[in-house]
Parts: sequence; structure tokens; C-alpha cells
Amino acid sequence: MNTSRTTTPHPPQAGRRARRAAAPAALLLTAALTALLPIQPADADVDTLTCTGTSHLAYSPGLTFTPQTTTITETDTYTSCASSDPTLTSGHISGSFPVAGLSCATLAAGPDRYPVIWNNGQTSTIAFAQTEATIVAGVQQYVGTGTVISGEFNGATAVFTWAYLPPSPLNCLAPGGLTSQDGTVTAVITGL
Repeated sequence: MNTSRTTTPHPPQAGRRARRAAAPAALLLTAALTALLPIQPADADVDTLTCTGTSHLAYSPGLTFTPQTTTITETDTYTSCASSDPTLTSGHISGSFPVAGLSCATLAAGPDRYPVIWNNGQTSTIAFAQTEATIVAGVQQYVGTGTVISGEFNGATAVFTWAYLPPSPLNCLAPGGLTSQDGTVTAVITGL
């Protein structure tokens, strides 16, 4: 499987990867991906924000084994956040971006700008300097490392990790191809 890095110059908004798969059953997906998430500390470090949640990717057109330009619509929901800011307990992102040459046989990193909207009304825009796409223990993993360049936590370091089960070849060969994937996401922002 090709693990080369692909980025989009200046997408309008949203996530960082591409290439995920629908799990055969929701329980299997939850069990497999939950094992990858770090355990949330009881008392958050005063200089760190840690959030965990879910990621949903929709592909248009659906992914097949033929490379093509595909628009990815990403929705990440951070349902559990711990930090020194008691007003921040959750967050989300939602946006679309095109990726050229995407297929079920390639891994690709997503946008280099990533806006997170927090439940307290604040926004943090992260600029990723590096995004790695790999297969770890049979799970597609994307790790984005960068800096908060505006909004809440400006200047802090950010590491985001997304995990998805690889696509089933049957989904990629079906009429319309693979149209969505669900996975998990962990966001760690340090140096607040």
C-alpha cells in the first residue's frame, strides 16, 4: 500500500487526511479504535488540552481503485476535553476539501490549515507543518503536528491523531465505491 504524503495547497476548511473505510459493524469499529486512544487524565495538566472524539469522512465521488480527484467532507466531534480552561469541554470541525489522485489503494494527508470551533465560542486555527499517514497494527493512522496560529491557545503546539479501519476491497469495488469512513480523533495542544 502506498503511504506517500499528499496535501492540498489551501483548502477552504477542514480535516487532514483521506483514505478510511466503513467498519463492518459499529461495535467492531468502536472496540478496535478505542484501544488506540490514550486514557484521559483525571486532572488535566494546566499547560495541556486533551480532547478525544469521533471523525466522519464522506467521499464524493466514492473511492475506487482508480485514482481520481475526490472531495472529502470531514466532520470531527470532540466530545471529551480536559484542560485548565473549565469553559472548554468539547469542540468540532466541519468542512470540505478536494484531494487529487485519491483511491482505495493510497493514503493521503489532508489540509495544512485546520479550524477547531470550541463549545465556549472560541476558535483555534492550527497550521500543520507535518502530517504522516501510516498503517499501524492494521489501522490507518494520520498524525498532524503543528502550531495554533490564531484564536484560543495562539502559539501553542498541537498534535492531532486520526485512526480509521482500512477500506474493505468489497466497498471499493461496489457501485459508487467507498462513500464514507468513521474513526476516532485525539487532539493534544500543549504550551497553553
